[in-house]
Amino acid sequence: MLRKLRIRDFKVFHDQEFEFKPGTTAIIGPNGSGKTTILEAIEFALFRSVTRKEKEIKKVEEVIRHTADKATIELEFEAPINGKLYKVDRRINPGATNADLFLKESGDLVVSDPKRVDKEIIKLLGVDKNAFSALAYVRQGEILKLSRDTPSKRQSGLYSMMGLGIYDKKKEELHKDNLKKGKSLEDILAKKKHLEDIRKHLPKKQEVESALSVLGKMEEELGKRTEFEQLRTIIHQINESVELVETELTSENLVKRPQELEEEIAIADHLESILEAIPSIAESQLRPYIRTEARAIFQEIFGDRYSDLVIDDKYEISLYDLQGNKVPLKAASGGEDVCVNFALRVAVNTALQKYSSTGPPPGLIILDEPGAGLDKERRKWLPEAIAGLDVVNQVIVVTHMDEFKEATNELIELIPQGKGRQPIVEVQSSVSLKT
Repeated sequence: MLRKLRIRDFKVFHDQEFEFKPGTTAIIGPNGSGKTTILEAIEFALFRSVTRKEKEIKKVEEVIRHTADKATIELEFEAPINGKLYKVDRRINPGATNADLFLKESGDLVVSDPKRVDKEIIKLLGVDKNAFSALAYVRQGEILKLSRDTPSKRQSGLYSMMGLGIYDKKKEELHKDNLKKGKSLEDILAKKKHLEDIRKHLPKKQEVESALSVLGKMEEELGKRTEFEQLRTIIHQINESVELVETELTSENLVKRPQELEEEIAIADHLESILEAIPSIAESQLRPYIRTEARAIFQEIFGDRYSDLVIDDKYEISLYDLQGNKVPLKAASGGEDVCVNFALRVAVNTALQKYSSTGPPPGLIILDEPGAGLDKERRKWLPEAIAGLDVVNQVIVVTHMDEFKEATNELIELIPQGKGRQPIVEVQSSVSLKT
């Protein structure tokens, strides 16, 4: 769970502090006000990377405010693994970063150096960046995409949202590596065949030695002659070629390496089949929990109109009215289709966290523009749906929707002040908001 973020000279912010409390926090502002920058700062603080439109920023200096020569991020967070409060301090300079991790209560330094801090944070969170994204992050446009997808595409998209896409990437990397090994094996075997063909046309070593012996006797009987010297030179050259071919053919690269490559390729093929099977096995085990969570989220909003939400194994979705009649999702009105897919998408996060067997979950969900692409009528239920996400301790919503102003525990409003200038930040607590 996040507690406090301070960013200095990070993109549009010169110096700003944000507090995150338990419950739902909405970060509201128009496009360009700095909402996404807050999420990027959190990501950089935890994982030393910034993802923009599914691509990681390569040059760290891109995040430094244009009038500054360095940026600083301080993030206080509660570690799920032990419940203790930590502060990570990241300094960003052109081409390089520095980092320290402190135990907040005592102020003791836990570890320094960016890579060592990275590893320690992963230990404290209990997950790496990919797993954290699957557990805690709902990216902009994902809910709308699920609404528009066919069931087969919806299933494929959910695989990725569950974090199972990493296995496809690993399988692809393994396949590419295997292709390289296969090419190396082909090259070695082709070289071996070429040398064996050459050897067929060369005399055997014993024949060369015999020719040299005969030449020696001829020199003893007839005396040394120029033509004998020329012949000796030729025989020596042939002998060198024979020895070179034999040395190459008996070298480790041509004798042992092909066998090693064949074994490595066979192992990699086996691993590829395992990696191909893992996502479907993992998804099938998680699927009942996703159904349960999605049904609960949906009925929290539309329980007065529908008795059930059913999701089959192919992610075909059906609704049932209060009389038990099946209602095709396309026939529903009033935003139920989007609500179903909101429930389905968020259910991935809540199911992963609620039924996690790898350790304590982060207890946090971040929703980036959950209402993107939805008209006012089709998004009116969103604040109520998000307020009902009590599976986790903390929900952070980044949005431009004014509907959230009266529906969250904490409101952080960003008011733009012009291009390149830090926005005004207004904070409104739950004292004046609905809970």
